[in-house]
Amino acid sequence: MAAGGPQALTLADVICQLVAHGAELGELEEYEIPDCAALAAGVIDPPRLKRRGFRREWLDRLGVAIELDAIARLPARDIVDRLLQPRP
Repeated sequence: MAAGGPQALTLADVICQLVAHGAELGELEEYEIPDCAALAAGVIDPPRLKRRGFRREWLDRLGVAIELDAIARLPARDIVDRLLQPRP
């Protein structure tokens, strides 16, 4: 992506669409992070905040799409549709 160009733009678009459509489908992964405000205030054991984000399995699938050169051959929407398909 650092090099720019059409493939980098497609990859960035795929990542954004995965998060947006994944959120619509309720497919974002839950995780917890420490409360940064509490950390900054010096709290030793800060509360953990629940967040939702990019699923780790999507990274694996995205890696396969890159290896298969799908980023150069398919529009972002088609790639996202395939990556969001359930796997057996």
